[in-house]
Amino acid sequence: MRKFLLSIVILFISVAAIQAQDTTFTKPNISKKVKDRIGKSKDRLVIDLCMMNAIIKKDNAFVPKDFKLQGFNRGINIYFMYGFGLGKKKNFSIAPGIGFANENYYFKKYRLDWHKDSITRFVPFGDSIASKTSSLGLTYLDIPIEVRYISKQSSKTGMSWKLAVGFKIGFLIGSKWKYKGEDWEANDGENIKMRDFKVGNLSKFRYGVTLRGGYGPVSLFGYYSLGNIFVKNKGPQFNPVVFGISINGL
Repeated sequence: MRKFLLSIVILFISVAAIQAQDTTFTKPNISKKVKDRIGKSKDRLVIDLCMMNAIIKKDNAFVPKDFKLQGFNRGINIYFMYGFGLGKKKNFSIAPGIGFANENYYFKKYRLDWHKDSITRFVPFGDSIASKTSSLGLTYLDIPIEVRYISKQSSKTGMSWKLAVGFKIGFLIGSKWKYKGEDWEANDGENIKMRDFKVGNLSKFRYGVTLRGGYGPVSLFGYYSLGNIFVKNKGPQFNPVVFGISINGL
C-alpha cells in the first residue's frame, strides 16, 4: 500500500514538473487592451479644454474704442453624446448630446456696469485705479449635435482619424462678474473683492457652429457663436470664438 501511494505521489510530481516545464507564463498585454479600448471608443464623453476670444464691435455706447480682452481667457465643456451610425460601413454617424459649458473672459482695465441705466457696458477704471482682476463668467446648458466621420482603425495603433462638423444651442444658467482691486467708487486706495451673480442684459439663448478633428482620443476643436451673448441694443456686440483641445472617450 505504501509503495502504491508512493508511486502515485511520484507520478503526480513528475506530471506537474513536466507541465511546469512546458507552460510559459505570459503577462497580459496591457498596451493591446488600451489600444482595443481606444479603438472601440464611441466618443460618448467629450471634454473640451477651451481658450476664448471674441469678435467685439467697438461702440462708445457699450465698448470703448481701446477695449480689449486680456489674460488667458479659458473655459471647459463637458458633454455626453451618443452616435447613431449612418450607412452600412458606419464610418459616418450623427451624434446628439447634452452637457455644460463654462467660459471666462478677462478685461483687467474695465468693469461691467448695468446698474445705473438699462444697458450693460464696459467702463474703463482709469489710471488712478489699480485693478487686479475683472472677469465675466458664463455657464450654459448646451445641446450639441455633430455629423462625424471615423476612418478605419490603424492595425498598428488601433486608433482612427476623426472629423466632426456640428451645431449647438445653449441656455444661460449662470453668470458672474468678479472684480478684485481698488475701490473705484470710494477712490481711497482700499482693495475690495466683488462678485455679482446676476449680470444684466445677457441673452438667455446662444447658438453657433462647431468643428472637431483629430486622431484617437485627442482632437482640436473650434466654435463660433452666431449669436450675441448680450441682448440686442442693451449690450455690446460680443460674439465668442472658442478653440482648444478635445479629449474624447467611452
